[in-house]
Amino acid sequence: MPALAVLGAQWGDEAKGKVAHVLARDAQFSVRFNGGPNAGHTVQDGYGMARMHQVPVGALHPGCVGVLAHGMALDLWALWEELEDLREQGRPEPVLAFSPRVHLILPHHKLREELEGSAQRIGTTRRGVGPCYEDRAARRGLRLADLDDEKGVRNTLERAVAELRVRGYRDELPIEQTVDALLSFRRELGERVGGVRDRLEHALSEGKYVLFEGAQGALLDLDWGTYPYVTSSTTTVHGVGWGAGIRTDRLDRVIGVCKAYTTRVGEGPFPTEDRGPSGRHMRDVGREYGATTGRPRRCGWLDLVALRYACEINGLTELVMSKLDVLTGLSEVWLCDAYRIAGTRQEHFPTRAAELSAAVPVYERLPGWRADLSRKRTGDDLPRPVQRLVSFVEDRVGVPVKTVSVGPGEEQLVALG
Repeated sequence: MPALAVLGAQWGDEAKGKVAHVLARDAQFSVRFNGGPNAGHTVQDGYGMARMHQVPVGALHPGCVGVLAHGMALDLWALWEELEDLREQGRPEPVLAFSPRVHLILPHHKLREELEGSAQRIGTTRRGVGPCYEDRAARRGLRLADLDDEKGVRNTLERAVAELRVRGYRDELPIEQTVDALLSFRRELGERVGGVRDRLEHALSEGKYVLFEGAQGALLDLDWGTYPYVTSSTTTVHGVGWGAGIRTDRLDRVIGVCKAYTTRVGEGPFPTEDRGPSGRHMRDVGREYGATTGRPRRCGWLDLVALRYACEINGLTELVMSKLDVLTGLSEVWLCDAYRIAGTRQEHFPTRAAELSAAVPVYERLPGWRADLSRKRTGDDLPRPVQRLVSFVEDRVGVPVKTVSVGPGEEQLVALG
C-alpha cells in the first residue's frame, strides 16, 4: 500500500479533512505532523459532523491509528474536549499514539499571545500555538516526555509566570492546579506515549498504508509562506520529515487540495480578494466561516500564480479541487494567471509580503455555468465550462487535477480520467 501526504495548496481551509478522511479508509496509520488546535478539519459521516482540531481524521476509521507526531503543538485540555465531543456522537474511541517529543500548549501561551497582540496584528486563532513554538525554538518548552518529571514541570511553569509578571500580567495563575492537570493527563495517556517514529518506519518497511495529514496550507508555511502572515510550523511536504521524522522519499503520492476559488483568514496580502458580489457569493454559498474560530473568511478568485508555486515547492503529484459547486450561477469565472507589479507582468510568486500586496492580478475569464453539479459522479457528466476550467488549471500549473468536489458530502468527490 502507498504512503501519501494530503496537503493544503493555498492558505488553508481547502477541505483537506474530507479528502484525508476518504483516503484513510484503508490506512493503518494517519499522522498529524504540524499545527495544533488552530487546525479545523471537518468530517461528515454516518455519526454526523465532526470538527477535528488535533485528532487525525483517519483515526475515525476502525483499524487506523491516529499519530500525533512531534511536529505538533499539543493542547491536552483541548484534546480531551475534542475526544469528549466524539464520544457524545456515539463514535468508537479513536486509537491514538503520541510522540513523547511533542511540545505542549500551556495556559500561559494563550495569555502571552494576547499580551503580545499577535492575535490582532497577524490574525492568529488565539490558541497559543505561536508562543508554544516560540518556546520550543528558545529551548524553554515543555514536552510530553517531560511530564514524567514533576519538579521540572513546576519549574517550567514558575519561570513562565515570572516572565508574564515582567510583561505586566498581574492576575493569579494557578500553577499547582496546572501541574496536577498535566500529571493527570500523563497518567491517562499511559503507554500510548512513545516510539511513534519507529512504528511508522516499521510500518512503511512492511508496505503498510500510512497517510500524513497536513494542517493549514502551503502559503502559511513559516518559511515558504507570506511571511510574517504565516503560521509557526512547516505546512509543506517538508513537514513530514520535520514533524514526523520520515523521509519524504518514502512518499508515493503528494496530494495538494485547493478550492476552485481562494480564501484566507486573518491579515496578510491577498491579490485576488473580491469584496464585491462575487466574493460575497463565494462566502455565502460556500459557507466560508472558520471551523476553529467561526470568523468569516476573505474570498476571491483562484490564484494560479500562488497555486503553481505551491505545486512546485511541494512536488505535488496531483491536485484535488474542492467546492466547484460554489461557483455555480456566476456568469464568469476569473482565474489569475499572472501579476502586474510596478507595471511589469510576472508569473512567479513574490518572496516579500509588501511586493505581493502591490500585485495587481491579471485575469483570464472563462464562461460560468448554471447546471447543478451536486449529482454529477463522473468527469464526463460535468458541464463543458467546468471541464474547460479544470483543463485550464492543469495546463497552467503543470499538475493533473485527479479529483473534484461538487458538494460537501464525501460521495460528491468525483474522480477524473
